[in-house]
Amino acid sequence: MNHKLWLLGRLVAVGAHIVGEKLTGHRARAIDDVPASGAALTTDWLTAVLCRETPGAEVLSFETTGASSGTSTRVAIRVEYNAAGRAAGLPEALFAKTTTSLSQRILLGGGKMIDGETRFFRDFRPKLEIQAPLGYWGASDAASWRSIALMEDIAATRGAVFSEPTAPIGRAEMEDLVRNLARLHGTFWEDPSIQVLKTTNEALQAYLAAIDMKTRCAVGLERAAEVVPENLQGQADRLWAGVERAVDLATTALPHTLLHGDPHIGQTYRTAEGRMGYVDWQVVMRGGWGHDFAYTVNSGCEPEDRRAWAEDLLRAYLEELAEAGGVAPAFADAWLIYRQQSMFAYAAWAFTIGRAAYQPEMQSRETCLTLMRRITSAIDDNRSLEALEV
Repeated sequence: MNHKLWLLGRLVAVGAHIVGEKLTGHRARAIDDVPASGAALTTDWLTAVLCRETPGAEVLSFETTGASSGTSTRVAIRVEYNAAGRAAGLPEALFAKTTTSLSQRILLGGGKMIDGETRFFRDFRPKLEIQAPLGYWGASDAASWRSIALMEDIAATRGAVFSEPTAPIGRAEMEDLVRNLARLHGTFWEDPSIQVLKTTNEALQAYLAAIDMKTRCAVGLERAAEVVPENLQGQADRLWAGVERAVDLATTALPHTLLHGDPHIGQTYRTAEGRMGYVDWQVVMRGGWGHDFAYTVNSGCEPEDRRAWAEDLLRAYLEELAEAGGVAPAFADAWLIYRQQSMFAYAAWAFTIGRAAYQPEMQSRETCLTLMRRITSAIDDNRSLEALEV
C-alpha cells in the first residue's frame, strides 16, 4: 500500500466527516455514538455509557469546564445523577479526551493511536496496581476517526497536580515514577494479552506512515541547536539511525511487556498524598522495558540530577520489577539497555519541535527546548550511539 496516498484519501474522507458534523450539529445520544467534543455530549449519551450496569440510574444534568487542545481536545465534566445513580456511587467528576480537529484525527488515526487509550482503560487498567486514572468508557469511529476516552478527573478525585515539564523534579518523585513503571511492566511481563498491541517497530512504522518523522526530527535538531550538545549537532542522520536501532532492539532483543510508550515528565502528576502517577495512555504498545525507563528518566531529570541519580533509579526499578513479576536483568546488562533505549525520546521531541504546518502544536517551544536539552545531554553522556554501534 502507498501510505501517502492512503493518508491523503483519509484526509479527504475525515475532512468531509468534520464538515458534516458541523453542518448537522452532531450530538451523541446512543451508546454506539462517538462524540467529537464536549459540545456533542448529551444526558442521553452519558446515561447510556455511565449507567449501563446500574438499573434505574440516569444522568439528570452535566456541565463541562476547562476545555483545552493539543493532540486531543480535553474537557472536565461534572455529572448529576438521579437517586439510583447517587446510591450506586457512580462517578461524578470525569475527564474526556476527544479528537475534534482534523489535525488531531490525522495524527492519531494515521499513527494508529486512535484507540490506544480506549484499549488501555478497558483491557489493562483493571489489572494494574499503579497510580493512574480509572477509565469509564472509550470508543472510536473508524470512518471519521472520532474518538473519546472518558476517565476519572484525578484533579478533583485525588487532588492531582500535573507536572510542569520545565520545572525540576525531586529524587523521591522520580523513584516513585520508575517504580510505577516497574509495576506496569512486571504485571504484563510476556503476558499473552499484550499481543493485540503494536510493537515498538510497528509503532514507528505507523508514525512514519502518518508523518515524515525522519525529516521533522532533522528540522527539530536544527531548531533546538542552542540546547543540543556540540557532539550531536549536525548528526541528524546518525541520530535517526540510532532511533531505528533502539526501536528495533526493543522489539526483537528484549522480553515484551506493556509499555506506556510516551512517558515523558509532562505526562505525570502528583497526588495530594504525594504519590506520582502517569496519564495519557493513547500510545500504549509492547516491547522492551528500557523504552519507558529511559524516556521517563531522561525527560524528567535535569542533567546534573540524572548523573547523580540514574544508577540508583535503575536499581530501584529492577528491584520493583522483580517483585511485580518481571525478570530483572543483571545491573550491567540493564545499564547497557538503558543507554541504548535513550533514543526514542529524542525522536519524539525533535519531531515535536520540528513539526510541519499540518501538525497540531502539541507543546510550547520552552517545553520542547527543555526536554531536548535533558534528553540529548543523556544521549551524549551515556554514549548511546556508541552503545548502539551506529
